[in-house]
Amino acid sequence: MKNLHRITGIIVAVFVCIHLFNHAMAGFGIQAHREWMQLFRKFYYLPIVEILLIGTFGFQAITGIKLFLKLRKKENKSRLDQLKIYSGLILGLFLVQHIGATLVQRILMDLDTNFYFAAVVVNQSPLLYYFVPYYFTGIMAFGLHIASIHHSKISKTVGLRTAKLHFLGILSFFFILAIFILFVFMGGLYPIVIPQEYHLF
Repeated sequence: MKNLHRITGIIVAVFVCIHLFNHAMAGFGIQAHREWMQLFRKFYYLPIVEILLIGTFGFQAITGIKLFLKLRKKENKSRLDQLKIYSGLILGLFLVQHIGATLVQRILMDLDTNFYFAAVVVNQSPLLYYFVPYYFTGIMAFGLHIASIHHSKISKTVGLRTAKLHFLGILSFFFILAIFILFVFMGGLYPIVIPQEYHLF
């Protein structure tokens, strides 16, 4: 199970990185965000690819919870182990909610999950008081999980000091990325006029 979790984790990590890159491109405007999204969708909106991706995310969530329950009972866990375990749990819960909301929006509400899907919840009160911390926490949990795994993989080869610098560098990158994406989607770079159909209240 652990090996399959690791393999599917790589697939999930690649997809999340593409997704975050797409959101970061909103810094160049909503049209730039849309163009990159349409480019990526040519691949991951293929029925077979989408089904496999949803299955992969589901498998990650289930095996992640099982690994969390198993590893939290382990004695003498290092601080790094704890960061890896709990960031993985938070990330898993975030992804389950995010994918669920995306599928509901597309299937039940028949709305495109585009720029406005994310922007409305960080601009509309009272939703923003939940979704701003929610998105920030999700991105940071991903960054912390990646940084913790990377530290574990390289520490024996490059030494603890260098591994720690890598850890802090990765975490700093995702912190800046989270702030930047939220700043853009909250209208920090340009005015955002959200179409009426995306307003939830």
